[in-house]
Amino acid sequence: MSPTKLILSILVRALLCLLVSAVCYFMFTALLGATGQASETRIIWAMTILTSGVVWVFAFVRPAFELAGVLIDAVRALLWREENGRYYSFDGQKIRVVVVEGEPWVAESDVFKVLGPKALRHLHWQKMPADEYGEISEPKQKGFSEKGMEKLFAGKTDDHSRRFRKWLIGEVFFPFRRARERGLPSPWA
Repeated sequence: MSPTKLILSILVRALLCLLVSAVCYFMFTALLGATGQASETRIIWAMTILTSGVVWVFAFVRPAFELAGVLIDAVRALLWREENGRYYSFDGQKIRVVVVEGEPWVAESDVFKVLGPKALRHLHWQKMPADEYGEISEPKQKGFSEKGMEKLFAGKTDDHSRRFRKWLIGEVFFPFRRARERGLPSPWA
């Protein structure tokens, strides 16, 4: 449900619940024959709240869950806003790609999450040349260039690594290479 329809639904439900509460109040006032004493007024309000409270709960349980879902989606959108268009998804795992001097670099932490730390123990990736491994955006964020990723995949024969390599080439590196060869601006330029 869209946020506008959800808010409209909540307003309509609130008005209906207020109407039910008013009916309950006047019904209890007529039944008890209130004389206006403070103790009778408190009893009438208590009975009205208890009776109409059930209606309020049933009326707002579903919209409350829907509103929570809308809010969660909004928070997720805010968290991803800075990287909007700058990340990809491989098997549900976020892969951040940062453009450094017109070339795509893949975030080191995302590569480790996909391949796992054991998959990279054969390679001393910290000692790779600067054009293959290095800082990509922030001082603490490091990444691999296309050449560095090829070194990481050298000797890898497991299906997951091969699928990830094929996906990286087709979805990330090839569009940049094609744009460079055709003299077009690189993606995200």
